[in-house]
Amino acid sequence: MAKQQVITALDIGTTKICCIIAVIDKNNQLKISGIGETKSQGLTRGMIRNIRAASESIDSAVRAAEKMAGIDAENIIVGVAGEMIHSFVRHGMANIISKSKYTEEINEYEVTETEIENVKNDAIKNAPLTSDQKLIHVEPQYFMIDSITGIIDPIGMTGHRLEADVHFVTADMSYLNSIYRSVQLLGLNVKDVILQPIASAMAVLNDDEVELGAVLVDIGGGTTDVSIYYKNSLRFTCIVPFGGENITTDLSVGLRTPNAEAEKIKIDFGYAIPGNVDDDSKIEVPGIGGYPSTFRTKKLIAEIINPRMEEIAKLVYNNVVKSKYLEMITAGISICGGTANLRSTNQLFSQVFHEIPTKTGYPSFKGIYGDTETLSNPKYATAVGLLYWGVKNYKNEPLAPGKGSVVDRLFKRIKKWFEIQSFT
Repeated sequence: MAKQQVITALDIGTTKICCIIAVIDKNNQLKISGIGETKSQGLTRGMIRNIRAASESIDSAVRAAEKMAGIDAENIIVGVAGEMIHSFVRHGMANIISKSKYTEEINEYEVTETEIENVKNDAIKNAPLTSDQKLIHVEPQYFMIDSITGIIDPIGMTGHRLEADVHFVTADMSYLNSIYRSVQLLGLNVKDVILQPIASAMAVLNDDEVELGAVLVDIGGGTTDVSIYYKNSLRFTCIVPFGGENITTDLSVGLRTPNAEAEKIKIDFGYAIPGNVDDDSKIEVPGIGGYPSTFRTKKLIAEIINPRMEEIAKLVYNNVVKSKYLEMITAGISICGGTANLRSTNQLFSQVFHEIPTKTGYPSFKGIYGDTETLSNPKYATAVGLLYWGVKNYKNEPLAPGKGSVVDRLFKRIKKWFEIQSFT
């Protein structure tokens, strides 16, 4: 029996780690085979601060997914975000040098992938890259051929010179190395790293939104990732250094309750807009360290949440204004990530953005089947998007080597666990 092609999505977040194992079937569709999720350890605001703790968390999520799937995690695609990610745009140009049978008679040259790569390489020469940075995305935006501007796809067009604005995303090597190391300690290898907003957009935004102009806001645990799409291209990315974890901390301090209890209160009773709380009854709030419980109104909870949510929304708005793409946001705003589930979040963002339409960004499952019901939640947008990226870019690549029987895999896991314990 032929071995199945496997794609594994690994979303390493500040508050949770999610692993999804999927199989590419003969129709190039993805079957969800295993899902594993665990609470993150060793991460702060998207950064790994303790490799051993992070590895243990990753191991728990991967093992749970493998157990459910009955197959190994292979071809691992990892989402990256956080303050160590940087983006900028540079201009590149190249002569069009490719001839074809269609252009020989008119002495013209045709744009091929060669010219596009040459434009990228020329833009890279103008990029402020240092030795401690790695390019993780290079995406041309508008093209220009001679005097013709605003070209989206120049392949097959003729002319003499091709130019483009190229959007770059880089990551600090120290950040990437910590991710690679935390996965490699488990005897696994990272196939690729993808910017989380790009992955989320693949799962959440449809073709019309990407064409007409949309903002994707991914409110994670430690940071909020922002990306803008227009004319089928990624135009802008940025990171806001606040997320759902900050809201939980605000509640913990304001209500004098442990963080774990504050998180539950946020999920069960939280609102982003105090005026939307129509039930002003009181709830019991556990005390810290043996102190007695108190009783607080639901409106007070919303009043503690609101300033932080307004701060996040206004920082996102200010960055979008600086990007100069605000007027192109025809399709509106989609909000994903765990905090997208907080009541009134869409309304708050719409108000800050002067009534731009805003919705919750649920992942779509076009070409994906299996346990999609579990993943139909905005907090899984990045993980689902990583699967889309994997099947798009690696479905035709050779399979990763097999890892042996279930017993062999279990033995290797145990061996790696002892290595983690001794790792310093």
